[in-house]
Amino acid sequence: MTELELWNLAVENRQVYGLYNLGYGMLSLVIIVIAYLVRHQPMWFRGISAAVAVFFIFNTFTMIAASQSGFFGLASTMSSMAAEGNAPLMKAFMTANGMTIGAPVSPPAWQVLGPLAMLAHAGLSVYLFVAAKWDGANA
Repeated sequence: MTELELWNLAVENRQVYGLYNLGYGMLSLVIIVIAYLVRHQPMWFRGISAAVAVFFIFNTFTMIAASQSGFFGLASTMSSMAAEGNAPLMKAFMTANGMTIGAPVSPPAWQVLGPLAMLAHAGLSVYLFVAAKWDGANA
């Protein structure tokens, strides 16, 4: 592949990543609304609803993580191409941003918090479906 084809693929990857992030945010809102709407249903129904919500949380997070990994793989490939002299645009980009040409591109250190946030999201979603007191005096 040429450098421009890889740039185009990286741009498309970022578009997909952005859409997955928007979808993940919308999923959070949908979970809250559905948890509220099924609050008077039997516990087995709310439990199944919580399980479905957790499945969609894990599935969406996995897609986001795969998209992110694909991007860093593309960026690392382009970095090695720049070191070989086959990617002048990437070489100029890396030089302008203080990156080492030829070095693999790695995610920021704070990205390890993503799985923890996803687990918290799943746990809070289960709480909303199963244990939240929507109509009580403490609500």
